[in-house]
Amino acid sequence: MLERTVPLEIDKAYADLKKALLAKDSKLISEEVPNQIVVKQGSLWGISPASAKKTVKTNLTKIDSATKVTCTTQLSSDWKNITIIGCVFAAVLVAICLWITFDLNTFMVTHSVSFWSWLITTNGAADFQIGTAFIGLTKALALFLSVIIVVEIAIFVYVKAKIDSFAQDVLNCFVG
Repeated sequence: MLERTVPLEIDKAYADLKKALLAKDSKLISEEVPNQIVVKQGSLWGISPASAKKTVKTNLTKIDSATKVTCTTQLSSDWKNITIIGCVFAAVLVAICLWITFDLNTFMVTHSVSFWSWLITTNGAADFQIGTAFIGLTKALALFLSVIIVVEIAIFVYVKAKIDSFAQDVLNCFVG
């Protein structure tokens, strides 16, 4: 949450703040003239604090001949949900890839039919060259997806930690 006191009457502060918010590619959601402005800003595909989809709620309070501006920023639920669902989906795929890897590896060592052994079996005979390639492919895919999960978590933590940066920029333009 950000707070700033500006040396403007509340009506002038409200008009200037609304203009500053809308100049930064925000979409007006609601307003209570001259006390509150709520905007949506960012994209569902944004990966930085400035570009991630969020809701910015600004409250204005009259203090003598000045105005106190309070900004509260929250990530949109659909941005959080798509991040979480993507990580869960990638984790499920990692588990499946590792299962295939271990299953095929066991089949190649023991020659005992297993759940995934049909992938490298042709006419009842196992092709160990294809098996080795398939194991390498599933290991690489599991590693790639694991890296993606780590990157997504890092993006989420970074965006969450710096979520007020958009509001800070608006307030800096608005005041400065």
